[in-house]
Amino acid sequence: MGTNSRPSLPGSVTLMGSGEMTDPMSKVYRTVMSKITGPVKPVFLDTPAGFQLNADEISSRAVAYFQHHFGLFLEIASFKSREGAFVGETERALGQIRKANLIFAGPGSPTYAVRNWKGSPIFEEVKARLSEGAHLVFSSAAAIAMGRYTLPVYEIYKVGEPPRWVEGIDLLGPYGLELAIMPHWNNAEGGTHDTRFTFMGEPRFRILEAHLPLSTTILGIDEYTAAILDLTRQECTVMGAGQVTLRRNGVERSHPARTSFSMQELRSPRLGAGLPEASVPEAPSREPSLPAQQLQERIGEIREIFDAAAGKDWDMIAAMGYLLDLAKAMDRAQQASVEEALIHQAKEEMRQALATWGIRLDSSGCDHLSDISPLVELLISIRRKLRESKQWALADEIRNRLSSLGILLEDTAEGTRWHRSI
Repeated sequence: MGTNSRPSLPGSVTLMGSGEMTDPMSKVYRTVMSKITGPVKPVFLDTPAGFQLNADEISSRAVAYFQHHFGLFLEIASFKSREGAFVGETERALGQIRKANLIFAGPGSPTYAVRNWKGSPIFEEVKARLSEGAHLVFSSAAAIAMGRYTLPVYEIYKVGEPPRWVEGIDLLGPYGLELAIMPHWNNAEGGTHDTRFTFMGEPRFRILEAHLPLSTTILGIDEYTAAILDLTRQECTVMGAGQVTLRRNGVERSHPARTSFSMQELRSPRLGAGLPEASVPEAPSREPSLPAQQLQERIGEIREIFDAAAGKDWDMIAAMGYLLDLAKAMDRAQQASVEEALIHQAKEEMRQALATWGIRLDSSGCDHLSDISPLVELLISIRRKLRESKQWALADEIRNRLSSLGILLEDTAEGTRWHRSI
């Protein structure tokens, strides 16, 4: 096939959470390459890291990686800066992209990539190659830049700017997808502080999520994990060590590695609506059911109570009362077959709230039985309600947390008794 031939079907877009040049991710590249008929012609775009003094070193590592793992020569289509590029350099990069059937870009700054790629002849050619059947692989910063909305990671995480989105490249918009792409979804580098959700942590992530239009789907990709979007087959395949999370309007659905799902899930108004009815029952109406609405309200209360409690004095008995209300709402929601994603969200809120409660009680100096008795009795009530709704893991978490604080539970035919360990 000559270079002027125009395949009628689009290629694929692979989005990696991280690890783009590591041994574990080589299987992802091989899977993408298996879609290519004839010789693989790979090209690396250096733009996302074009501002860095070690940009050429990053490119050299990519060349060495492709040579070592696949025996392929990786060309560098250098376009470090829109303003600094000479005409000859730009034309050379365009020529390399036109001949490539595998185009790869990775680390750097998402906002820098957007500023230099959006509307440029370089990325217009990349989009054209995708429509003609080429396969694109983007990781980390480059993956973030591909969304309809792009996260300014460094500006927020390193500089302290307010959480916000900027207009992204919207690579997949022409294919009906309105995405905010968030690799490093499960990042844990912070150690003592929360760096999940692309280093944002939960408080900032909630602000960011609230700023997105209701029509936008957040595509969260765990580290060392890839989502391969086959635009011809309209299918997304998950590979790697973790999972891919689709989230819209506070409701999320996760897909583990070695599974595939229809890309309709990324664009349907209700997450999972593209699945067969037997897998995801159709909602009886467009309005949420009363148990679902009540559960959402209890989740909101818990967030408000425990988020506001950070670093301040708060009534632990009142807080436990809110947790009991949440446990009851979870039970009602489960009996009403409310979507599992919402129940999972409630479980995570309760788990975090219990952890916060345990830390505060541990440091509160409540040594006398009269001080802790109301708290323990409320927790026993919460645990009983969780057991009734078969939330065994959360119920065990309460028992274990109390045990770590020197409070032992004993389940009897008459009910649960408790006492201090000696």
